[in-house]
Amino acid sequence: PKPVQPRPMLVTAAVSLLLVLLAFLATLGYFHTPQVTVEPVPVTRIRYKHYTGGMQKVGPAFQALCKLIGECNGGKTPSMRMLGLYYDNPDTTPEEKCRWAVGAVEEDLSEEQKEILGKAGYKEFLVEGCAKAVRTQWTFRPQLGFMSILMMVWRCYPAMDKYCKEKKIDSGTSMEYYQRCQKNFLGLSRVPVNLYYAMSKDLW
Repeated sequence: PKPVQPRPMLVTAAVSLLLVLLAFLATLGYFHTPQVTVEPVPVTRIRYKHYTGGMQKVGPAFQALCKLIGECNGGKTPSMRMLGLYYDNPDTTPEEKCRWAVGAVEEDLSEEQKEILGKAGYKEFLVEGCAKAVRTQWTFRPQLGFMSILMMVWRCYPAMDKYCKEKKIDSGTSMEYYQRCQKNFLGLSRVPVNLYYAMSKDLW
């Protein structure tokens, strides 16, 4: 008997699905190789809130911050810079002892927003600058939510850890610095993120 020939429509559908999957992975950053460098960190004054617990709580903490800021802007979160500070390595520190903080750059906040954050327990803090810090970059895609953050963690931190190991750098506190949100010609959002490892303990 003659071999059964695949139906053209099935082949077209399979190719289309493959292309969609590849485009999705590319948008997530799966094919991006983070470039690690050593660069200075500027002095930044922020309004922040300190937390203790597992990393799965970081996302809701950022969402709570955005919601508070949005209360002064008709429910819409304005484009502003935000930071995440992580004092412990979650791979070696018990979940209940992991210390971290989230905050917004004070320069971007109105007086009303500062007042609201103050009532919610956010404190003023000066992030000290330093001449040298291990750094890489990523692009967070808000429309992809948690998956975009997960890909950033999966791709960036191992690259930075490898660099520190090769250069024999004893890294300290890590920082995620989220720049202002940008939109492309299709209206899709992108947020450039700078990730840092302090090259001394307890710098921030």
